[in-house]
Amino acid sequence: MTEASSPWGPFDTPYEAIGGQDKIRSIVDRFYDIIDADAPNVRSLLPRDDSTSRDRLYAYLVEWSGGPALYTPERGDPRMKMRHNPFAIGGAEVESWLICFGRALDDNGIEGDIRSFLDERFTALAHHMQNQA
Repeated sequence: MTEASSPWGPFDTPYEAIGGQDKIRSIVDRFYDIIDADAPNVRSLLPRDDSTSRDRLYAYLVEWSGGPALYTPERGDPRMKMRHNPFAIGGAEVESWLICFGRALDDNGIEGDIRSFLDERFTALAHHMQNQA
């Protein structure tokens, strides 16, 4: 893709634009650390030991962004809505999740075209997960 046709800039994949596996791991770990500290409404939806949640989000984001297939060989189709349906996710949880993810991206220096792309995609995904008024 050329820069003009890629919503994430001059890179072939969002994975490359983000900075690869190490950067994605850093984003995921920062995201969960922020949830632990500042988002009790989201934290209450997670298991006490969130290491599996961290690993699954990491694997999902690596693969989703165009990196190596780390998620589907182990977990199959993501089926995100189905996997999140057992949890009560209302507007407050969606907004908290988005704030935490945005802060994790900020803290990892994600900006420019890739940031706009991620903000758009994850805003849509977060709102899609909402299952409570």
